[in-house]
Amino acid sequence: MVDIHSHILPSLDDGSRSLEESLRMARQAVSSGIRHMAATSHGNFYNYTLEDYWTVFRKTQEAFTTEQIPLKLYPGMEIFLDEDAFFLLERKELLSLNSTDYLLVEFDFEERPEKVTDRIRRLLDKDWRIVLAHPERYRFIQRDPDLAYDLVDLDCVLQVNGGSLLGDFGRTCERLALKFLEDGIVGVVASDAHDMEYRTPSADRISRFLESFYEAAAVKLWLSENPSRILKGYPVLDLRKI
Repeated sequence: MVDIHSHILPSLDDGSRSLEESLRMARQAVSSGIRHMAATSHGNFYNYTLEDYWTVFRKTQEAFTTEQIPLKLYPGMEIFLDEDAFFLLERKELLSLNSTDYLLVEFDFEERPEKVTDRIRRLLDKDWRIVLAHPERYRFIQRDPDLAYDLVDLDCVLQVNGGSLLGDFGRTCERLALKFLEDGIVGVVASDAHDMEYRTPSADRISRFLESFYEAAAVKLWLSENPSRILKGYPVLDLRKI
């Protein structure tokens, strides 16, 4: 399996707090079947430099190799899409997913819908492709779920958190995530892992849940095929057209 959204790099953001915790997270991910993971620290929300990111990224991957943990990391950032993000992208101070034209973006949970659409359109006009992190968690989408469908029509990829489908973020997130899944507009399911207690990188629970209710081809699409395609820079597959 392939996880395109995690905060496994230590001491950069609100994810892993130490290299030791990152090692534990990696072992847990591998034991649940994950072999590839994008290390998407919050890119423009915490006080670290691009050089800091690369130093920690290399040190973490080297530690996995030394400890013989078969988890390959891929660079990337979860980009908070405010106006400053456009300036930082132009200066190449933020990272796309594995140096492809895919950006993993998030918004303020109370952002105005018109700003969301405008900013995404502006990125698309610059030939970026967009993966929208956890749409089910935004209150502006909870109030107007049709916005998610509009964004998919713009060719945004919706990345739902596995924990949302399992009720970890409350009933509202759960219901919305399940509806998006049922309607076939979800492109990727990812962990958004932060730690070993509450938001873990394990795929055990979510893979069992999905396999209980959906066809194997759909589960593979969400957990392996589309995330892999994103990291390679390929177009994602649309479940509604398969």
